[in-house]
Amino acid sequence: MEIPVDPMKILVADDSHTICTLLRRCLTGAGYDVILAHDGKQAVELAKSELPDLVILDIQMPEMDGYAACEKILAINQQRERLPIIFLTKRDGEHLATLGSEMGAYLQKPVCEETLLSTVRALLSRSSTTSV
Repeated sequence: MEIPVDPMKILVADDSHTICTLLRRCLTGAGYDVILAHDGKQAVELAKSELPDLVILDIQMPEMDGYAACEKILAINQQRERLPIIFLTKRDGEHLATLGSEMGAYLQKPVCEETLLSTVRALLSRSSTTSV
């Protein structure tokens, strides 16, 4: 008898309900368990209770921006292995690409589903091999 494997949890935080819906559809279709937050503060609370395997953060959100949410989420998870973070934003800039590569990835909106899924798979694969 094969033991069922729990799907990887992905926390998505974006203040756009449209973006959240599109990302949830794409990620659940690929077999991931998706948890949605609509601002940075909610993302931090969900990160505490849900312990996601990967986080996707919009940079510009109400209540708490993606940078502050990232800092608090990483502080919560410091006892765990490195938590991959994908920054998702409309803004462009070399500093964002550098920050994204240090944390996990930086993707510019609108992101194509193929790019999103390949980035998520690569980061989760890298994360699982470094925790072994």
